Amino acid sequence: MRHNQALFDLADRLTEPPNGGPIQMWSVGALLSAVVTLYGVSCCITQRAATLNITTRRFRPLGRGLWVEISGTHAVTFGLLLIGIGLFMHFHWFWGNHKRLFPYYEIPKYTAAVGVIAAMIAHVFTMITRT
Repeated sequence: MRHNQALFDLADRLTEPPNGGPIQMWSVGALLSAVVTLYGVSCCITQRAATLNITTRRFRPLGRGLWVEISGTHAVTFGLLLIGIGLFMHFHWFWGNHKRLFPYYEIPKYTAAVGVIAAMIAHVFTMITRT
């Protein structure tokens, strides 16, 4: 399978309603999304974050280790990104699997997706311009 096709398959899976039932609803939609969202809120409040170092060229200001610690504006934008991802997960897997909330899950899910894109752009912008 080509890499481009895999991205389209992922996009298709995230735009279709979930079909995991109550186990997926509570494990991913409630528990995992709460962990991601709370870590994002923690990053915004403390202005410190630790994440995997995914730089391939070992960008000098970020370091060479497995984990990279960021602070200040970088951590706040990273926290906003995590909050958006956590909200997307909650609306997609919890509201999408809930009988009463199902008719309403698409609007907040796509609003969270727009928030993820905006936070990603802000995070990349701050990492490029202020590093």
